[in-house]
Amino acid sequence: MSIKIIKPGMAATIQGAARRGYRSMGIGSSGAMDGFAMKVANYLSGNESAAAIIEINFPAPEMLFLKDAFISITGADFCAVINDTEVPNWAPLFIKENSILYFKKPLRGAKAYIAVKSGWQAEEWLHSCSTHLKAAAGGHHGRTFQKDDVIEFTSGDFHFDQCKIFPWRIAATELGKVYGSNSIRCIKGAEWNWLNDISKSIFAERDFIVSEQSDRMGYRLNGQPLSLQQPVELISSATDAGIIQLLPDGNCIALMADHQTTGGYPRIASVIKADLPKLAQAVPGSAVHFSIVSLQEAALALAEMEKTLTQIKIGCYLNLEKLIID
Repeated sequence: MSIKIIKPGMAATIQGAARRGYRSMGIGSSGAMDGFAMKVANYLSGNESAAAIIEINFPAPEMLFLKDAFISITGADFCAVINDTEVPNWAPLFIKENSILYFKKPLRGAKAYIAVKSGWQAEEWLHSCSTHLKAAAGGHHGRTFQKDDVIEFTSGDFHFDQCKIFPWRIAATELGKVYGSNSIRCIKGAEWNWLNDISKSIFAERDFIVSEQSDRMGYRLNGQPLSLQQPVELISSATDAGIIQLLPDGNCIALMADHQTTGGYPRIASVIKADLPKLAQAVPGSAVHFSIVSLQEAALALAEMEKTLTQIKIGCYLNLEKLIID
């Protein structure tokens, strides 16, 4: 009960919940870059939020389904096609045995997620199935997909005579709350006050361009160079996903899911948890705009996103329950 990878695409991996509790040993958390899209994909497929998913980039994988599957695709829109039929994102799909799923072109976003009912089978390492590329552990043999890989999954509860697109999906209004603009909210970092006043204004008023030299470790951000009030050497200190560091050339880097556990560059800001999904979907060459908010605003935004996820989870559960009854 599996899929076979016909074409591996670029850096496709199995991800899931972040790996917690090991950063003191130098082991990063990994996990899905866009946690919101991962959770919604799982809810649409009838899974718990942290079930193993496939995270893909463009060029995306082409895969042959060797068994019937109940899936969903969320996150970036890469124009998904099952056999010869285009299928939507953010909706549950039924794929018949011997069908091929592929992706034609990138329309928006950087990371897409494929969930299957009951979750993809993955190797667990340190209490997480997420792929840790540097340690070559977790996920599917601790690496990205290769041609002819076989990824197993448990057979689902639903069986139909042909591929099927179900009528319910996540509303654009709900997605707009998470991905609606290029404005990324941040709280001040531990070394924010090391910036001079001009640089503080630039950070909050000017756009930054996501560099082609961006990956799961960090998004490099090019813009008008920032400066410290005076040169300072920083002892390596703890880092986390979303922290924005000031590099020696005056540009910045936003640390992402595979970030290092410590760093020696000034931590001038930190992207709030509610806006990390939006940043994760920023493609190289696109502009992002940062704004500084209070800790209270950051907490309220996270609570609002969790509320949205709870509503989506309940809606998916009710629709899936009706599908089983019917």
